[in-house]
Amino acid sequence: MTRDELLSLDPKVFDNFVLSQDEILSWFSTLNAFWEYSGNPKDPHAKLTTGKCSNGFFDCLRVIQYLNLSRILANQLAKKIRKVIGNTKVDRTIGSPMADIEFAREVGWAIGAKASNFVEKDPKIKGKMVWERMTIPENETVLQIEELTTTAGTLLSVRAAIDESNPTPINWLPVVGILVHRPPKLPAGPYDNRQIISLIEKEIWAVDPPCELCKKGSPRWRPKTHWKELTGKE
Repeated sequence: MTRDELLSLDPKVFDNFVLSQDEILSWFSTLNAFWEYSGNPKDPHAKLTTGKCSNGFFDCLRVIQYLNLSRILANQLAKKIRKVIGNTKVDRTIGSPMADIEFAREVGWAIGAKASNFVEKDPKIKGKMVWERMTIPENETVLQIEELTTTAGTLLSVRAAIDESNPTPINWLPVVGILVHRPPKLPAGPYDNRQIISLIEKEIWAVDPPCELCKKGSPRWRPKTHWKELTGKE
């Protein structure tokens, strides 16, 4: 499917259709939102924000920035979650800042949740999340949604912030919905005793430098700022 064909897709067409992981991964490739190391020592590998080296990278925003694709993928994830939780009530979806806020809302809309909320990044402590603007009633069920998970650090920080600051205990559903789950080793999870339900699950490693690729002479590039140098594409 071409880029133009993807961007013209009607979400309603997919209401009764289940996309495979390979089909969704092809969308990411078409929109230049997925890169994987070629195996050639002369080709570059990724330098992550953490400073670690990696052999792959997903840029989910290159896909879910398009509202039709975001809605299709949210519907697909909601269907997959419903197969696991059945008719269990879902009152709220929770997403992490910032990329996941809108996607979590889309999943909430698709699964029948009446509200969607999100935590915020603590401006004082790197990696810490805060929950200050809203309160979740004790009788409501909460579903956590992430657009991308690698090591579950953000996922667990979101839950910790809400558990710490909400005035009443949170009734978390025993699953986490994830658009792209890219752990260093599969199988991975569960995280905090919650089952992983994802649309894409791909093993991609991330290690401290110098990695084996560094030692072979492969240069490192930051994906978000040097996408062209890393992938050879704009």
